[in-house]
Formats: sequence, structure tokens, C-alpha cells
Amino acid sequence: MSEQDRETRHLIFVPTDAPAPLRATSPLDEELPWVIEFRVVGTASTIQVQVQESMTIGRSDPQRGVYPDIDLTPHGAHAKGVSRRHAVVLTKDNRITVKDQGSVNGTRLNGRTLTPNQEYRLKHGDELEVGEVKLQVRFAVVPTFTGEFSGPDTSHVIIPAVGKGQQILIVEDDEDVGKVFSIALEHAGFLVKTVNSVAAAIGAVSYQLPDMIILDLILPDMSGLDLLRYVRKEYQRHVPMIVVSGATGGFQMNQAKDIGADMCLGKPVSVGDLVRAAASFLCQPAAPAMSAL
Repeated sequence: MSEQDRETRHLIFVPTDAPAPLRATSPLDEELPWVIEFRVVGTASTIQVQVQESMTIGRSDPQRGVYPDIDLTPHGAHAKGVSRRHAVVLTKDNRITVKDQGSVNGTRLNGRTLTPNQEYRLKHGDELEVGEVKLQVRFAVVPTFTGEFSGPDTSHVIIPAVGKGQQILIVEDDEDVGKVFSIALEHAGFLVKTVNSVAAAIGAVSYQLPDMIILDLILPDMSGLDLLRYVRKEYQRHVPMIVVSGATGGFQMNQAKDIGADMCLGKPVSVGDLVRAAASFLCQPAAPAMSAL
């Protein structure tokens, strides 16, 4: 990825008493620098595209002025039956969907042929087949943060300082995702510790029980479900636990809720939703004082 692509996003931090809803001009990319990675099966190639409201998948045709956002031309698109405007990936309300645009050779998601012009949820880990080109889908955060919030004036994110030093444990094995989550929550006023495995999380929790745990379900040593079970079994104090995972299938999320997850958010998630979720459990307004009789 070129340096030009690694834009640094400005974050503006405002005091608690400021009228500060988080502001964004589109569902995802203005709040968190998510990209979708399409790994071309059978090759070493990966196509990265910044999350936008609409992203066309197809093959380029300069004579007709067709330049898709996700161009499969270098991957034998014409010979493998990829149409010029084969399919489109859409984002709305932090959901990502894919829609076949009436292509000649069809689009398949995890082996299922899509009905043309009908939207289907696209998730981290899915396999998308466009014509005969197979793509593995991955949501990732572009590592744009360097520790100093300066750079091109590309966008602004307002993060209100809502926390009062409550401790949050983030369990996330993707270093870039963990770093961005940590930066956002720290500047929202929370104290944050990040670990990358269930074993490390259990060690951290045993040393000091945090006020909240934010965890992925897919971790390198065990499932995040194991961590949910451990905390709910071992500790009487209720610690809010928020699942933020690309494993957004109904079965896994329902399992997490049954075990004791307080909230489940799918990846990609905006900084706004993440901070609001934490604040909803940790920053409840104080009850009004009782008046004397």
C-alpha cells in the first residue's frame, strides 16, 4: 500500500459538556479507516478497497468508460466470465451487502447463487465468486495512526470525553484493529488494556477485573465464547461484555448472547458505535437526588 493510501485521519476530542454527537458523512469510512480485502483464491494477490457506500465489482473497459472500484481485469476477468459491472457491494447502517447486477455468469456467496438485484449480507471470512474468480473477503483496519494525530485534512471525527477513567479490556488479535479501538476509547476518557488471546485475557482479568470487556470471537488460542463462559462463571460482579466480531452469523452471535454477552456488534464497526456502546453501560446518568420529606 502506498503512502498516499495511508491517510491519517484527524480526531477532534471535545470536553464532556460539549454538544457533541459523533459526526460522519457516510456509514463507516469517515469514522474508522476500514478497508475490505478481497484475496484472489489461487494467487498471492489481494485487492484492497476503502469502504464506501457503493463499490462496483467487474472488469474495466476503457473504450466504454467503465472503471469498476474492484477491478478484476488483472485476474483474467474476461476469460473467467466477469461482466463489466458484475456486482455491487453496498454499505448502509454499518451493514455490508453484495448484489449481483444481472450478470451473465452470476455471482455466488459461499457457494450459493445470488438472485440478481437482491442484497445479501457480506461478512468477514465469506467466499465470493464473481463469474469464475473466487475471492476471500476480509474486513481490516488500515494502520493509519502513528501515535500523533496529524496528517492530511481528509476528515474529522468528534469523540466526546464521556468516560471517567473506567477500565476496559480489549481482546483482539488484529493489532491494527486493537490499536484503533484503544486510541478511540482512551480519548473518550477510558483506561484501556489490549490483549490478543483468551489466555492473556484470563490472566488480565484474574489480576484485576475490568469495568468492561470488548472481545472478538475468533481468537488464536480459543474462542471468545470460552472467555465469556469463564467470566460469567467465575465472577459474581456483572462485567459488561461487548462482542465485536466478523463472525456475525446468527448462530455464533446467539451463542454469545445466551452465554452472557450484553451486546454484539459486527465488523466493520464505526468508532461512533463503539464509543456509544461503551458509554451506554459505563456512563449511565446519575439518579436524581431524593428530596427531603
